[in-house]
Amino acid sequence: MKPKLIVMLLLLVLLPLGLIAWLGVGIARHEQERVQQRMQQALTARLTDLRDTVGRLMEKEARDLQRLTDLQTSESEALRELVRGRRLIRQLFVLAPDKAFLFPPTGGSSEREREALLRLAPVWKSAAVFHPAGAESGASLPQSGWHTWFADDGVQLFYWRRLTDGRTVGVELESTALLADVIALLPASDAGPADLPAGRIVLQDARNIPLYQWGTYRPPPQELPLARLTFAPPLNAWSLEYYVPAAQSGRTVSGSALFNVGAAVGVVALTLVALAHALYRASSSELRAAAQKVSFVNQVSHELKTPLTNICMYAELLAERIPEDDGQARGHIGIVIAESRRLGRLIGNILTFARQQKARLTLHPAAGTVDAIIADTLESFRPVLQEAGVQIAFTPDAGRMVMLDADVLTQILGNLFSNVEKYAVGGQALEVTSRQTDDRTEIQVADRGPGIPAVQADDIFKPFVRLSNSLTDGVSGTGIGLTIARDLARLHGGDLTLARAEVGACFQVVLRTPPTTTTGAT
Repeated sequence: MKPKLIVMLLLLVLLPLGLIAWLGVGIARHEQERVQQRMQQALTARLTDLRDTVGRLMEKEARDLQRLTDLQTSESEALRELVRGRRLIRQLFVLAPDKAFLFPPTGGSSEREREALLRLAPVWKSAAVFHPAGAESGASLPQSGWHTWFADDGVQLFYWRRLTDGRTVGVELESTALLADVIALLPASDAGPADLPAGRIVLQDARNIPLYQWGTYRPPPQELPLARLTFAPPLNAWSLEYYVPAAQSGRTVSGSALFNVGAAVGVVALTLVALAHALYRASSSELRAAAQKVSFVNQVSHELKTPLTNICMYAELLAERIPEDDGQARGHIGIVIAESRRLGRLIGNILTFARQQKARLTLHPAAGTVDAIIADTLESFRPVLQEAGVQIAFTPDAGRMVMLDADVLTQILGNLFSNVEKYAVGGQALEVTSRQTDDRTEIQVADRGPGIPAVQADDIFKPFVRLSNSLTDGVSGTGIGLTIARDLARLHGGDLTLARAEVGACFQVVLRTPPTTTTGAT
């Protein structure tokens, strides 16, 4: 099988397969993104429920603290009794309108109160909510709220309230107790949502340190969460992260998508392979049939060549014996000789073309003169051309002895002169010139016929191409004469081209013809 056909069959199979695989992967990725998006929405909804649950806890604590801080007294012992036993309250503070501590009293009555004063004095002084910029201008000021700050052990919270008498009450929360209340609302550490894939939810602080986590999945250190949600104030330094295994999150193509793509590619592959096999068998069958036909033509041509040579030889011998005054007999025998030579050229072209297709064309150079070969070839065409009214003009300038293949040159010239006989007899002229340089010989064959359009200058050298017009239609020919002539010229180290001409057609033959003194051959 020819390499081009193999490449075409491979492309017939591989290109559609590649296209289908590309489309399949694109569809699978789109499905993966859709599944991942839906998974993220479900996980975010779950985290939102958890955040809302913790938010309701903080709202309840805010209501309790609102009632607790509705103070009617500033007596230290009464305030201590008010918060005693409350696990969520770490310390109670009361500030006078001038921001001086009313409770705990300055210096503190216990070690715990003294530590609290030292710990929270900078917070009271720096917090903008306790020193509002619009206080002097009479602008509306918040009367209660949460305040958050960071200490060495993490986020700290206290709730504050501004009383009608100008005092400010603050309650510092016990962060450990608050975290315990939040965790109590969350699932057990080994639990997982029944309606979602097995995963892991992590509650972490602003430093990304886990405070609590639950779920059976253990994500690797570098894995990113599929969903993340930050708490509302005052716990906005905390966040929830949801981790899900890649195989269940849609971050990898599912097995069903891969199976569907693979099945589609497999079915198409089998179909295309079957089609390519059918085309291969059909092409092989046609190639074998064509090879048999070519072989048959070659065999017939070889068989015809010997008897045709004998016919031509005996016809020429017979022509020598016919009296000069017997014009009719000499005319008949001349036709036999001319047609025998025409048939010989046709057979020679067929055999040469077959050898060229099989890359078996070779040169057999020997010493000779180009002008002598041109003259002999013209002589064999002279009777037919003169009978058609064509005047032959030969300007020789290649008489030096050179190395060349005389049979190749004869076949080239025979094909060119034959075209003049077929298509250009109306011009009534054939002009042949030759010229030699150091190791090159140039031959021009010009006529005054209809010529060849410039747009078809390359087509005439293609196999089996014959120009179709009123002058060539109906003229017999195989369409391989110029193809063979050009191939032979190139084999001889030169070329055959169509030169520009004002009238008719002009072919230029260039051959490599080293002098006989040069060793070696082309």
